Amino acid sequence: MKEDFLHYVWRYQKFDNKNLLTTQKLSLKIIKTGFPHTDSGPDFKQAKIRIDDIEWNGAVEIHIKSSDWNRHEHQHDESYQNVVLHVVWQNDLAIHHPDGSLIPTLELKDRIDIDLIEKYNQLQKSKDHIPCASQWPKVDSILKSQMFEKALVERLLNKSEKAKSMFENEVQDWEQASYFMLLSAFGFKVNQYPFERLAELLPYQIIKKYRSSVFQLEALLFGAAGFLEFDFRDEYPNQLKNEWHFLRHKHAEVFQKELKFLEWKFLRLRPANFPTIRIAQLAQIFHLFDSLFEAFVIETNAKTLLKRLKVGVSDYWMNHYQFDKLSTSKNKQLGANSIKIVVINTIPPLLALYANSIVEEKYMDKALSILKELKAENNYITKKFTVINTEFNSAFDSQAAIQLHNEYCQPKRCLDCTIGLSLLKA
Repeated sequence: MKEDFLHYVWRYQKFDNKNLLTTQKLSLKIIKTGFPHTDSGPDFKQAKIRIDDIEWNGAVEIHIKSSDWNRHEHQHDESYQNVVLHVVWQNDLAIHHPDGSLIPTLELKDRIDIDLIEKYNQLQKSKDHIPCASQWPKVDSILKSQMFEKALVERLLNKSEKAKSMFENEVQDWEQASYFMLLSAFGFKVNQYPFERLAELLPYQIIKKYRSSVFQLEALLFGAAGFLEFDFRDEYPNQLKNEWHFLRHKHAEVFQKELKFLEWKFLRLRPANFPTIRIAQLAQIFHLFDSLFEAFVIETNAKTLLKRLKVGVSDYWMNHYQFDKLSTSKNKQLGANSIKIVVINTIPPLLALYANSIVEEKYMDKALSILKELKAENNYITKKFTVINTEFNSAFDSQAAIQLHNEYCQPKRCLDCTIGLSLLKA
């Protein structure tokens, strides 16, 4: 037995509630189950019950065993003093408030349908990556669509959470937030953290001042990233280094620190994915876009963005992957799949954050619409869903599946999933 199952049983009253009695044999009537409470304190707030002829308003706490009350040390926590009912699977110990009064307790072990318990256990004990895989065909397609959209919106808002740190003293700097999301996406997981740090250490307002010069943009980006603190043989990195030292001194109030070269990962990356190449590509993007926020949020168009982000690199990087290391000359244009990943991880989360911040639904619709215009990803998670006959028509579906898999299926949060709930009700 798990506590979250008892939460579900109480919330939706999935037990025999006829002729209810407390463990003290007092008649019990449930008027309001209360509202789930996820912060510290009792599990349900604002419940209303009647014991004998007295009506009580307060909180409900749920445990597997009544003795869990003491094990969790609720007896020392004042926030539990307004508990009017203790709902348990098994009553193994009488529990009292600090004033000595007995806490009314409802025992559920003989009141829950065994079929419901078995359905729940089937999901929880499933060895499949998707716990309901064997029952997936039974689920109504509309319910699946609803859960996919719910999971997708969650994913977008979760991804954009870090960008909120760009908002200081309630001043919402959407240019900086757009810049942060773009750099985070350019990390492609392996270098996501150093790129996010770069966005924090090198503000977009500085980037915008020098957007007319790719050379100065590269000096700023490579300098703040920690790539220019070496002695170089080639002329170009030495020129960048001199320019960086000049700009760092000029904006000394901004550049208090910089990243270390060792924070960047090159190992097991294809040369085209080296952070040096990604930074060179970013310099081209900043040179091209007058305003990231305008391009990403206000005038968003998926097809236009896919074309505009097809940037290359400056001349030096055509035959280099790292400073002072000559390579065969090659066009290092940002590839179609990389552009798609950048767009997926930048634009829709940013639109979702903006929609939530200004309470304007059209921007959330825009976020979902863009994902519907992009091809679905093909990875180990989408393959798990393909096996159970799930169609992926766009990135909308694949991104939703990733969230569903990671946040619901893997931790087996079936009771928080409309698909899981529908199977329990079946």
